[in-house]
Amino acid sequence: MPAYHSRREDTPGSVPEACSCGLCPLKTDIRGPALSAPPDEDDIIDEALQFFRANVFFRNFDVRGPSDRTLIYLTLYIHQCLVKCERIEDRATAAKELHNLAIKQFLIPGDSGWPLGTLFPAPADRTEAENFRAYFKQARDELGNRLLDRLFDVDGSKNKWWQAFSKRKFMGKELKD
Repeated sequence: MPAYHSRREDTPGSVPEACSCGLCPLKTDIRGPALSAPPDEDDIIDEALQFFRANVFFRNFDVRGPSDRTLIYLTLYIHQCLVKCERIEDRATAAKELHNLAIKQFLIPGDSGWPLGTLFPAPADRTEAENFRAYFKQARDELGNRLLDRLFDVDGSKNKWWQAFSKRKFMGKELKD
């Protein structure tokens, strides 16, 4: 059974790219470089959250386009968030920790220690690196906000069916703090 891929249509030039990642439109109020997605359609963050629990079981992922690379990065970031929230029991503390994780300096392709090797090519210039970092900073912050809705039930208790996936590594890899 193959992994779930992004449903976004990746025709050349359909979305801007940085390090071969599609800078897909996002449904967010957080300031950043991402284009606005229509509120009635799923964006790449919705896809990452929807496919996370199925995709995390796969060790291989066939990249079909720039949106798939974005999906890979966001899937690995979801795992990083789940690991960060393992010992946190209340939503307010988790929100603070996930926001701090999102805005913290993070590795990009081409940096030493980048866990995805050549799957993401290094940026061609400083502008591309800044575009990658700015887009994913915005996407990480929005993803953390949406993940909280799934990770914590309305009564404030933790959803064990989501937290259990902190033990699984997508493609045998993980993002480091």
